[in-house]
Amino acid sequence: MLHWIIISVAFLFIGANILPLVRNSFWVFRILEYPRLQKLSIGIIILLTMFFFRKDADTIFLITAGLVFLCCAYLCYKIFPYTIFAANEMKKVTVLAKNCDIKILTANVLEDNTEYHRLLGLIKEVDPDIIFLLETDEKWLNGVKELEEIYPYNLKKPIANTYGLLFFSRYVLRNEKIVFRVDEEVPSIEAEAQLPCGQWVKIFGLHPKPPVPGESLTATAKDKELMKVALLVEKEKLPCVVMGDLNDVAWSHTTELFRKVSRLLDPRRGRGFYSTFSANHWWVRFPLDYIFCSSNFGLVKMNRLPHFGSDHFAMFIHLRYQPQLEKIHEEPLADVEEKEEAREKASEAVD
Repeated sequence: MLHWIIISVAFLFIGANILPLVRNSFWVFRILEYPRLQKLSIGIIILLTMFFFRKDADTIFLITAGLVFLCCAYLCYKIFPYTIFAANEMKKVTVLAKNCDIKILTANVLEDNTEYHRLLGLIKEVDPDIIFLLETDEKWLNGVKELEEIYPYNLKKPIANTYGLLFFSRYVLRNEKIVFRVDEEVPSIEAEAQLPCGQWVKIFGLHPKPPVPGESLTATAKDKELMKVALLVEKEKLPCVVMGDLNDVAWSHTTELFRKVSRLLDPRRGRGFYSTFSANHWWVRFPLDYIFCSSNFGLVKMNRLPHFGSDHFAMFIHLRYQPQLEKIHEEPLADVEEKEEAREKASEAVD
């Protein structure tokens, strides 16, 4: 009996790894992309258990063990670029050029969270130039109102639907706007900020709906918004930064496609997962909050900030604009088929 219980559990594990390979936007297929690190841990436990009971192994048992091993190898392949053992995609810079620096903090604050002072404390500690806050309603707008004294340039769209946003900048903005790319209830921001050295930087801030019951049964809307922005970035001549809670894990097919089409760098690659959700449960934690940037930036510093009452951790990054880095960084590139897939997703109808 135990023999077949082990095989049954192993096949459930195998199925959980095969389902995400199906290119279907329904949430059941997409949500299983998230816990790849957790699945790897489970897979290793299954393999150790099967090894312990190897004396009772028959052909089905051995084949199942082989499939579990292949699944674990695939999971390692997918998450390896986000471990400290992989090469850094983005170079760290030490050359002084402070007038071309930009420090960014992005945080999903959790609409029901009322510990405004804890977030304000983090902001004072890291002193960002740009702040992007998500899940902000009128209460949050009032709770962080003092930021307006330090950050005179801003965009505000407080909404009590968990998709409100607040954007603060100490740098001059132009062409700033709030846009609804896919859903009339889900805003995003677009702006150009001027660094002290005079260089303008294009900034996109997003928070698409996740593919989970209660939000959206498919990933169509999320994929559409991400691909729309990727295609805009691809054509943009200014240095670019894309940030926010993208509600997708770093190793998903969609995030990989976004990176390749936009040609933006992910400073986490080669440095760690920097998992931001859930801040309340260490065993269920995924990298959902991002700050991507173009290859003419170098990394000075990056941190996942301490817990401040939200179910997300805030992300902080200190970037330095150095155009010569374009010749050093290796940008991700999309092939013809991937660009066509991105265009299809960007034009796909959303229910």
